[in-house]
Amino acid sequence: MSQIPVIVISSPKAGSGKTTLALNLAAALWTDGFKVFLFVPDNDAVQFLQKRREFCHKHNIEMPMPQVVSQLSELSQESAEKAVLIADIPTEKNSMYTKIFSHAHTLITVVDNPSDVNWNLSDGYINLIWNAKKSIAARGIKYLNWIVVADLKNENTSDWSTSMYDSAKKYGFRIAPPLKYRQAYQHLRDGYCAADMVTNNKIFAMTYADVYARREILKLTDNLWRQNKM
Repeated sequence: MSQIPVIVISSPKAGSGKTTLALNLAAALWTDGFKVFLFVPDNDAVQFLQKRREFCHKHNIEMPMPQVVSQLSELSQESAEKAVLIADIPTEKNSMYTKIFSHAHTLITVVDNPSDVNWNLSDGYINLIWNAKKSIAARGIKYLNWIVVADLKNENTSDWSTSMYDSAKKYGFRIAPPLKYRQAYQHLRDGYCAADMVTNNKIFAMTYADVYARREILKLTDNLWRQNKM
């Protein structure tokens, strides 16, 4: 395949907010001038794109649309310049997409309740990451940029922050600022994201929650191109 950076978004637990994050991250990268490709084995993202087309038609506006791909080989002729692939992997299908994991430039693990996550080495998810790291190392790449981000239902982080940092040291991931303003991410059902609202401010009336949600995503994008020791 081409050298387009692959951002894999996954989770050891279903329902943690992977697709919500994937699409908001895609919108943030669109507004930053990236050509975005989406690898989406599930239907949620496809439904979002349909809603997005309907919204644009209704309001007679244009918003960036990603190109959905079903195989990595579809990118073989694409230029890596200012392009990125976001892979939204369903939790129950993690083991089916080991090839995607092994091509990750950045891996984002989403957790909705960090204190409940079992980072034990016997856990299948950790083994999946470990095998991805070995595959990446075999290609001469020293580091996998592994980030863990919490999609919180509340803003109380004191009960899990210590254990998370201990796990980060043990397993080799970095912790990104958590996503707190969950209500602002619900625009997905209408086909747009907080980043879209900034570039179409005549259409949208942003609330403080939308502004902070956008800031949360932008903080996460700052972590995408950093390298982390394996």
